[in-house]
Amino acid sequence: MATLQLKELVRQLQDGDLSVFDDIYHQTKNLVYYTILNILKDQSLSEDIMQDTYLKALEKIHTYRDRVSFSAWIVTIGKNLALNEYNKRKREMNVDIVEDEHLFGSTESSSEKELIIRDLLNRLNESEREIVILHIVGDLKHREVAKIVNKPLGTVTWIYNEAMKKLRTDYESR
Repeated sequence: MATLQLKELVRQLQDGDLSVFDDIYHQTKNLVYYTILNILKDQSLSEDIMQDTYLKALEKIHTYRDRVSFSAWIVTIGKNLALNEYNKRKREMNVDIVEDEHLFGSTESSSEKELIIRDLLNRLNESEREIVILHIVGDLKHREVAKIVNKPLGTVTWIYNEAMKKLRTDYESR
């Protein structure tokens, strides 16, 4: 969906038309989900935080101003909620979920496409992974990504290009 169409849907939502929420959700859900999953590394918990993200966005929709893209705005909400949850859980239980996967069950999806993407993304460090997800899945410009990750534009562009080289090399060596 074009940015202008999303802007129009958001404007309608701000005017009280809840019928456009589903369209907004479907246009932004992948970006929000993968941003949260990148932080929490737990599929079920990420889905819960994603729900909270959209509820909070609905609650605060009147505060949204179109100086930044709606996608960047909602991702920031999701990222903040995920970081809050991550920090809360870190204080509650100091256990590595990946290391103790036998206790918590696997968070991997049965979808072959998602497994390939997850495998490739796991080869990136956290910063690279976040930037790639925001740019590719979220279809955000590097400038918008730079604001979300709080890094200079040049740094974001460099990290993105290095990550893509790494992914190409890994994919071609399969």
